[in-house]
Amino acid sequence: MMKKHKLPLSARELVPHRDTMLLIDKLLSYDSEGSGRVAAGVAPDTVFCDRGGAGKDNFLEEVAVLEMMAQAYACLRGYEDRLAGKPPGFGYLVGIRHFVIHRRVALGSKLTIAVATMIKMADFFIADAVAQSGAETLATAELKIWLPPVEDSAN
Repeated sequence: MMKKHKLPLSARELVPHRDTMLLIDKLLSYDSEGSGRVAAGVAPDTVFCDRGGAGKDNFLEEVAVLEMMAQAYACLRGYEDRLAGKPPGFGYLVGIRHFVIHRRVALGSKLTIAVATMIKMADFFIADAVAQSGAETLATAELKIWLPPVEDSAN
């Protein structure tokens, strides 16, 4: 049963991450081809900070940008689960290719992360991800994701 959910929708409703591990804010857009956009704010008190020290800028660690991209894709998949009347499932980032940081992400930044499914092979997906601040591309990556099959509760 497909049920419509009005966007934007809080990421808390779509991904299992909580507290300091939830790095995205909300799902902004979604299409049935497996693409969408997510909003994320970089909190100044994040634990994923590369603190430059006195007189230097503070930036988000690069690995956290990658995690934000993976969570953006999880958000899309969680929305698809909700549309199907199911709770959001779990998924795992199992590979990364072509991860490029074009500019470091400063604390307090507002990001938009676009993700698009490029290939689906059984329970594996390859997705392109682009993190932007306004019109500026900050990072790009190709993500490989595994979505384990949902266990049949009747067994």
